[in-house]
This record gives sequence, C-alpha cells and structure tokens, in this order.
Amino acid sequence: MENLDIQKLVEISKMYYNEHMTQEVISKYFSISRSAVSLCLAEAKNVGIVQIQINDPSENNETLARQMEETFGLKKCIAVPSGTYREDVLVHMVVSQAVRYAIPLMKSHSCVGTSWGGACYEFMQHFPEDTNLCDITVVPLIGISPHLTQKYQLNESVRMFANKLHGNPLFIYSPGYVDNLEDRERIIKSDYMQPIFQRWQDVDFAIVGIGREQQRSEMRQYLCNGENLMQEIHKSPGIAVGDICARQYNIRGEFIKSDHNDRLVGVDQAMLNRIPNVIAIAAGYEKVIPIIGALRTGVIHYLATDENTILQVLESVQKFPM
Repeated sequence: MENLDIQKLVEISKMYYNEHMTQEVISKYFSISRSAVSLCLAEAKNVGIVQIQINDPSENNETLARQMEETFGLKKCIAVPSGTYREDVLVHMVVSQAVRYAIPLMKSHSCVGTSWGGACYEFMQHFPEDTNLCDITVVPLIGISPHLTQKYQLNESVRMFANKLHGNPLFIYSPGYVDNLEDRERIIKSDYMQPIFQRWQDVDFAIVGIGREQQRSEMRQYLCNGENLMQEIHKSPGIAVGDICARQYNIRGEFIKSDHNDRLVGVDQAMLNRIPNVIAIAAGYEKVIPIIGALRTGVIHYLATDENTILQVLESVQKFPM
C-alpha cells in the first residue's frame, strides 16, 4: 500500500472516530461514495491503523487488585479498567461494580450504614430493587450537611435505599458539624438521636466515600511542589489529607485530634472499627492521597476504584513508605 493510500485511510479514520463525522459527510469531503468510506474504515482496521479496544467494566484487573490487597490488608479490591472515560463516567463504572460486589455481602435482617456524598448517593441510586434482601435497617452515619445539594441530601437517599432493601429508614435531623462541644453533647444525648446512636453500635455493612482535604490552607501551600507535597504531609501528622464520614485523618491513617473532629455528629473511630464490612468508593487523581490515608486507617475492608488510580497509589506508597 502506497503512502498516499495510507494517509487517506488515516484521515478518514480520524474524521470518523475522533471527530465523529458521519460516513455521508466524509464521502462528500473526499468526493467518494459512502460505501467506499465504509470499505476504507474496514481496511484501516485490517492493516492496523485503527485498533478498537473494549474496556469491560465488569472485568477486574486481578493483578493490580491483589497488589492493593497485599499492600493495605484489604479483603477485596475492585480494579475497574480505566480506559479514557470522563471522570463522571468512570465513577459510574466503579459504582456499578461496587454494587455488584456488595449485594452478596449484605444480609437480610441486618443494619446498613451510609455516609453522604456523590459516591454513596450513586451507590444507593444504582442499587437494584429486585434482590432477595429484606428487613434491613438503613442508618445515616453522619448528620446533615448544609453544603450538599438537595440531590445528595442523606435522609432522602436513606429513604430510597431502605425501600429497595425492603427495610426501614432511620432519619437524622442533626447537622453533621456543630458550633461547639456543648451542642454536640446535647444532640448526642437527645431522645431523637438515641435510636440512631444505638444503631451506630451494631452496623453490619457500611458504604462510605473518601473525601479529600486539599482545599485546606495547610495543604494549599504544598500543592505546587510535586513530590514535596508527599514529603511534607508525611512529616506533618496534623495535616488532614482526607475524611471518612467527615472524620479527618492524616497520611499515616491516624484520625486527627482536632476541633473539627470533636464537633462532628457522626460515627467515631471506635464505631467505624466495629463495623465488619466497610466498602469505600473513590476514583480519580485527586483521590490518590486521600485513598492512601484512608486505607491506612484500617477501617476499610473493600475498595472500589480504577486501574489508573491504583497505579498512582502504589507508586506513591513505594516512593514514600510509612
């Protein structure tokens, strides 16, 4: 095949696959028939100019998953193929696999806890209604956030999720973060909080996201310094790199003793440690450092993420071990 022919196949392939032009438009551009365009596209595949790769989100990269399990002591890591997806599409794929894996782990006549945020909302939204699960109590693990949109409000998600599980929702009417310790003590001891507080003691399965804290002032000064960021946060145990149920932790996986954590109305570290099955959902470059700290806390047993995020996590851990 001559160079001119190859270049024509390349141009037609780019127009069709990269620029999403129709075969009809391409045929007019080159003054050839539509069937000729189709033949050119077929020939481009035959000679290797076009290679189509299908990333099946139901497949799990067992090699990467096993490395994560061994590095962090996870019961299971779900490593979804990354491909070249937009972040929202990638998160959707990760969530769908997390749901598929979680269903057999959940038991009827049990208690399921969930946190706030987009990942948890997507998990509950995509959970099927036709499972055999029943009589499951769904409890929020943190109070209400004024910063979340109506779409992500926790009580409404809990109600919807409980319906799918043929169970009972427990609603929380306290803010997740209060002004002072006295307010928190008063809320925790109030009558309306007692059913939730008691359920926090015996949650059987929990769905959590992994929040990031890069916006905090302690982090911003290091963000532009590349590897200096990891070096600095390893030396600074007071810097929060992420949160689980809004409870902040450092890169070492230690929940920080801070005014922020003290004023949270939600599950504490001891309660998180008692939950036998906790699945965390997080993906993307901005979640790499938060994932490292979250997995080092020891409260997460299952992680659903994607291949590229795992590669960055493992590379960072290798460069900056504990």
